[in-house]
Amino acid sequence: MGAHVSLLIRDCSWIVTQDPSRAVLRDSSVYVEDRRIVQIGKEAPRDADRVLDGKGMVLLPGLINTHTHIPMVIFRGYADDMPLQEWLSSKIWKLEPNMTGETCYWATMLGCLEMIASGTTTFNDMYFFVENVAQAVQDAGLRAVLSSVIIDVAPDPKLHKENAGKVLEFLKGLRHPLVTAAIAPHAAYSCSEETLLWAKERADREQVLVHTHIAETKTEQADIENKRKMKVVEYLDKIEFLGPNVVGAHCVWLSGKEISLLGRSRTKVAHCPVSNMKLAVGGVAPLPELLQSHVCVGLGTDGAASNNTLNMFETMKFCALLHKHTRSDATALPAQMALDLATIEGARVLGMEGKIGSIEAGKRADMILVDTRSPNMMPIHGKETVISDLVYSASGANVDTTIVDGNVLMEKHQFATLDPRVIADKIDKATQDLLARSTHT
Repeated sequence: MGAHVSLLIRDCSWIVTQDPSRAVLRDSSVYVEDRRIVQIGKEAPRDADRVLDGKGMVLLPGLINTHTHIPMVIFRGYADDMPLQEWLSSKIWKLEPNMTGETCYWATMLGCLEMIASGTTTFNDMYFFVENVAQAVQDAGLRAVLSSVIIDVAPDPKLHKENAGKVLEFLKGLRHPLVTAAIAPHAAYSCSEETLLWAKERADREQVLVHTHIAETKTEQADIENKRKMKVVEYLDKIEFLGPNVVGAHCVWLSGKEISLLGRSRTKVAHCPVSNMKLAVGGVAPLPELLQSHVCVGLGTDGAASNNTLNMFETMKFCALLHKHTRSDATALPAQMALDLATIEGARVLGMEGKIGSIEAGKRADMILVDTRSPNMMPIHGKETVISDLVYSASGANVDTTIVDGNVLMEKHQFATLDPRVIADKIDKATQDLLARSTHT
């Protein structure tokens, strides 16, 4: 916490703990020492090395984004309203080979700035130039799970498993409290069986997560069925790839049998409703059935090239509304469940539920303050409406303060670790340079 040993968030109008009882506290405080939450309630100490005023605020756990490609913020708005395959082949894949480590660093800094501003404190990312991504994460002060994406068919060696292994060693060697290593075979259709099994074996041995894409599109599912004579989750189960350390992003086109296999194997899912709708994948992830099968699910934004934001408040609301609408059932995905997916369930997806995801004594101090005095947040009728106010009324712009591991990264919308003006200048130059390099290739 730098020079600060203790932190007090005093007299919060509301504290949404997300603890096992989902307690919502009124006019209470949270006291933090050495980066951990020590005491919650009206009896908390009245002073500390640093004191934040919680009056008019809701204090809640920092939001957890379980699937991102952070450097892709540099593609935000570059290729919109296009069919998925055309979007990839004519736009994204033409720019990506011209990305550099410096481009990824400044794009990650921009992504971190956006996440801090909108209340995300932890994210799970796969991309390349991960050493540069890791440096940006450390400079920003966010918590992240990072991995170097593996694509067998790519000619670029930085997308091969050998490089991913080196990146894994690099990340573990950092021994940074906020940076966790993972392994990221892109998908069953872009990685060989040998590579998938190498990734799973390495992850099991190193005790890290496997981050991959599963059944995002109908075409992907059909291609796997044509090649393997079985559906993608059935194939992954057959080769013993699934398991509690696997996080599968999207999981849209699933059969009932596949849902059961995910539940039985305790494979985790990152649900990305906004990206799925924007890229028109043509289906809706069977979230209620996944939850009924005891699959652990978190929320993700995906990359800003296909969202176009990293705003988890927006994702929570879209998640709840999408499933209500498609099921013709206003109770299909309640506000409390949407918030769970963005906090404690997201922590479970990343294997971090013992450290983050709720405001409980002993956990790391990853928390945000949301201003209830903003016009769109008034009135709050009482304890029973606070959760729905956060999911249906709040936006990322209502986040006043963001705290990670006891460090205040933003207070009253003022950033402590990042300079928005510097990032704006750097990202503008990086974008122009990327476009210039792409024009000449």
